[in-house]
Amino acid sequence: MVLLEVKRSEKKNEFLYETTVKVNNGELLKELCELHNLRLKVLRLAMACKELAKHGPLRPEETRGISEDLSKVTELDVNAYGQPTRPDESGFRTGVPPPPEVAEVLSRTAEEAAAAVAGDLVQQKRSIDKKACQTQIDNMRGAVMIAYPAFHRLPVYDPARQELEEREELDGASELQCVLEPGQTNLWWAGKELRIDQALEQYVGKNEKTKIVAKLAPKASGAPVREPRIDENTHKAMMAHYYRKQEEQKKLQEDEDDSYLDSEWANPKALKSALVGNGRPISFKSR
Repeated sequence: MVLLEVKRSEKKNEFLYETTVKVNNGELLKELCELHNLRLKVLRLAMACKELAKHGPLRPEETRGISEDLSKVTELDVNAYGQPTRPDESGFRTGVPPPPEVAEVLSRTAEEAAAAVAGDLVQQKRSIDKKACQTQIDNMRGAVMIAYPAFHRLPVYDPARQELEEREELDGASELQCVLEPGQTNLWWAGKELRIDQALEQYVGKNEKTKIVAKLAPKASGAPVREPRIDENTHKAMMAHYYRKQEEQKKLQEDEDDSYLDSEWANPKALKSALVGNGRPISFKSR
């Protein structure tokens, strides 16, 4: 199986994907875009579930960001959902989370889902697929249903419910909302755009034990930036080595003191002077 390290401009949005050299580039591009979008959905839903377990559902839009003190001079009731038990300092959520044991299940499920698609899996050499992403979404759906059966008392504008009902807002305002459309995306490798009417083997060869670094980029953005010649860990090791050498050089320059050459023991003619004339200077008397 060919191992693809798929990247975008953000390093945290990278993942590993396994395929074959026989696959058509068009089908591969569609599969990678769908996997990329599904992975972002898992991360968005995990973030929403964590906040839901911590501070409860989202407030109505007209009361978001309003403190209790400010609500006293307005007709808006920020506690219409219920008396807060864990108030949200930002004022965006109701502060009424599910019961502690249910909130703990919801939070743990969200953390497991985020870890299952994290960018750190690349260093661990673990690949992901759409089935794994869908499994995590289903797990978080079950946790939300435990806390809010049939979405009871979970507003329609809450991000967790919007994600589960496929009504999420994808305006591209954050990196987790930057979804890709296969028709508007190109797949790049080694500075080359992979044509969708060709097979992958026409670019990487027929060896199935190949690993390549591929990049997904919008067609409007042109060719992505090439990968550095050395990886990040090697670069850090090189910088640390040069820093140590620089510090050693500074210490050598500070210790470069040749005043000891004026000492008696450093006189290269001291032995000769001691042997000739018993250490006394030789004098000549004229007759």
